[in-house]
Amino acid sequence: MDIHRHTYYGLIHHGIKSLLVDRVGHFTEMEYHQYLNVMTGKSSCFSMSDDELKVAVDNLRNEGYLEDMKNLIPRLEASHLER
Repeated sequence: MDIHRHTYYGLIHHGIKSLLVDRVGHFTEMEYHQYLNVMTGKSSCFSMSDDELKVAVDNLRNEGYLEDMKNLIPRLEASHLER
């Protein structure tokens, strides 16, 4: 199943940025990569499989860090079902 990887990259980046600002009070690229590594075992979305990207987005959504992007997520899921 082909996914829109760059869309997932953006969602993950946005979600982790929201999480860090909420929990730490600020955001840096270094902290983003460190948290992504803690969360997924990989410090870059580029090295993640499609399933790992989906799990990361699901986890961020379930924690409420993609609330402002949730209107985009159902469209992604629907486009995958069409393929």
